[in-house]
Amino acid sequence: MIDLLLTEMIAKLNLYFSLRSKGGPGDLFECVIGDVSIHDKGAEGGGEELFHDKVILTLVSVEEENAMRNNYPLREIGSSFVREKSAVYINAFLLFSAKYDTYVTSMQAISQVISCFQSTRRLVIPVNDEAQEAVLHLHNLGFENLNNLWTVMGGRYLPSVIYKARVLMFQQAPPISGSLITDIHGDETV
Repeated sequence: MIDLLLTEMIAKLNLYFSLRSKGGPGDLFECVIGDVSIHDKGAEGGGEELFHDKVILTLVSVEEENAMRNNYPLREIGSSFVREKSAVYINAFLLFSAKYDTYVTSMQAISQVISCFQSTRRLVIPVNDEAQEAVLHLHNLGFENLNNLWTVMGGRYLPSVIYKARVLMFQQAPPISGSLITDIHGDETV
């Protein structure tokens, strides 16, 4: 499901880039999914060429949404009820980094990312013939946490922005269905 979210996000962002460019500087912008820390490891694995002149989308963290932990395992579908294992709801933290030749171009790319997701805060993702919705929020990190994030990833800092995509539902156990009880017939003999 996380892969579907990331794929939907880059499709939305690349469409936004192409609609905004019209032959201008926006033609420079393209978003790809990848490990942003590779950009600093060009000597080790040739990662430098993969992400040159790109906006890189990287999953940096996943957390469980605690507010929805105690969900009710019965769900009504039409006139029947379905019993399911409790679903797991997650939030995904997504890092958009811009790797361009000039700092100004990188800033323009990050500005375009923010503009895109300011206008589209909700993404609908088709998962197993069911539509799920992810809500995007700009996530702020302090300077120390930002430094720690880039240090852990092993790369040099690039102009970037972090979004929190919440709430994705994971439900893998097969549901057990039953029909709605409409009449009760009692035994007349006592």
